[in-house]
Amino acid sequence: MIEIRPARPGEETRQKELWKLSFGDDDAYIDYFYTHRPAGVETLVLLEDGALETMVALFPVTLSLPDGARASSAYIYALATHPGARKKGFGRFILNYVDFYLQEKKLDCVTIVPAEASLHRFFAAAGFSECFATRKVELLRSMVGVPAAGDTLERVDPETYNRLREELLAETLHVVYSDSLVAYQEGLSRMANGALFRLRVAGSEGLACTEYLDDDTVMVKELLIPRPGMAGAAALIGAEMPAVRYHLRTPPFWDGVSGSYLQAFAMVKWYDAALEREWREYRRGYMGLGFD
Repeated sequence: MIEIRPARPGEETRQKELWKLSFGDDDAYIDYFYTHRPAGVETLVLLEDGALETMVALFPVTLSLPDGARASSAYIYALATHPGARKKGFGRFILNYVDFYLQEKKLDCVTIVPAEASLHRFFAAAGFSECFATRKVELLRSMVGVPAAGDTLERVDPETYNRLREELLAETLHVVYSDSLVAYQEGLSRMANGALFRLRVAGSEGLACTEYLDDDTVMVKELLIPRPGMAGAAALIGAEMPAVRYHLRTPPFWDGVSGSYLQAFAMVKWYDAALEREWREYRRGYMGLGFD
């Protein structure tokens, strides 16, 4: 018998097992989610004959539209099925339940970041459409210059970061995070020897969320600064976080540094028919963090 419902206390051990088997994350990363889970995050589970086989977390987020309107949403995170229970359709079952669960709450849409490129087709078959992209570029250390005199970088708290983030992304279609979700990201960055930074480059103000992927690679999960300041921002980050290579992600609707390219990032399923009619063909929304 199949049962799908909100998770209950005492089921965390099995959830952590599914998470580790599905994504290969280390125990500290998984434990961080359960210890610092932001307010409003919910977990749904699927059980087969009483055994927990599939899970998904729902992060409360909001979509900001270019005209300033807001759409209520949730972000599907950590969708995982035990390897021994795969190919039974459990992923589709729990996604169908997510639709029911969120529509009962009167949400306007739901978003997801496919864990790999091949899964975009799977989620398209489940009713999701492309909406969010990033502009990406990889720079070797030799390509990152030296910071100019007067350019600065400083660590900032999540509340300051989030306030400036909304100012920089005003009048665009983007995902809005609560301060508690940005604080959650700050903790993930700290675990990976990164941080939330405010940048000042040639009179422009910007933001960067950074992590070390390994000893040689820095991921700038989100670089928000007007195009003329991007190279200077990379120089500041390079001076603060030495590495062999740097991966930078910037919004798709801004011009990027030389060599950058657009890549599909996240998908949306609209529950509100009017919003779907207006935005279903749009491909330049910006999610940014994603906690990936």
